[in-house]
Amino acid sequence: MLNITTKLPTKNLPIRRVIAKLFQSYIYTALDDKEHYGYKHSNGKIFKAMNFKIAYIDNEIHAKFVALNPENEKKLAEYMLYNSLKLGEIHLTNTSIEITERNSKIKSPMRVGGFISANIQDGKRGKKKIYLEPKSDKFQEIIHRNTLEKYEALFGKQYQEELNIKLIEQKPRERIFHYSRGVIKAWFGVYEIEGDEDILRMILDTGMGANCMKGLGFVELLKPPSINRKGEK
Repeated sequence: MLNITTKLPTKNLPIRRVIAKLFQSYIYTALDDKEHYGYKHSNGKIFKAMNFKIAYIDNEIHAKFVALNPENEKKLAEYMLYNSLKLGEIHLTNTSIEITERNSKIKSPMRVGGFISANIQDGKRGKKKIYLEPKSDKFQEIIHRNTLEKYEALFGKQYQEELNIKLIEQKPRERIFHYSRGVIKAWFGVYEIEGDEDILRMILDTGMGANCMKGLGFVELLKPPSINRKGEK
């Protein structure tokens, strides 16, 4: 995982609504075109083999980038070191970069948390999207199917093992994410996921749900809750 921290020359520049798209464009510039085009499933869906999250607080930007192929994390880090980080017309030279390993801690079931996006089309309003809460049955159906389809697209074979994605907790209020001129709604959820090492690694390195290269779908490992036994402190 690539951790990126940088500072802007002033606070609250009006880029909050476009920062995800600007960072996405920078990633695509640094990596091979095939990562931009993505990997096509037999049903026509396109999946990306990477994921990121980005936050803009005061005059600081904090971003995390992951890729199924770790060489792409190194490529982005090297590109950033040699060319500096550029978001649109803003050149950022005071940037800190760190590569960390998190996949060595994978164990099934793994517990993760993040903002996952899933939606359906509103038949009454044409192409308008209805964003679903994680606790809904439809959300869980979509996420499970989407994860299997992504595996098939990225690994070129069907997933043969058992996959269970269980919602443990959902925050009651949604968060609004911006991409270009669009608005995306997502709820923070905690999930317990059972599967083989490849699919768990894929989830950590490419995200879950829709809009994974628009700043959503990024999940991070959480510690399982401690068990308090009677008589223990």
